[in-house]
Amino acid sequence: KGIRDMTEIMDDAEALRRKNSTMEEELREMQERYSQISLKFAEVEGERQQLVMTIRNLRSAKKK
Repeated sequence: KGIRDMTEIMDDAEALRRKNSTMEEELREMQERYSQISLKFAEVEGERQQLVMTIRNLRSAKKK
């Protein structure tokens, strides 16, 4: 019985190691995706700011 219990514990530990490895890989992928989304957001926000300035300049020129 003791050997069977030990084998079961070792099997459980191996299963947990595999699950941990999978979760670490998923986390790395999520971090990479987050970085890509953050960069894209910054680019779009920069474009938005430029458009706001263009609109303000056009409105100012129109008032003159």
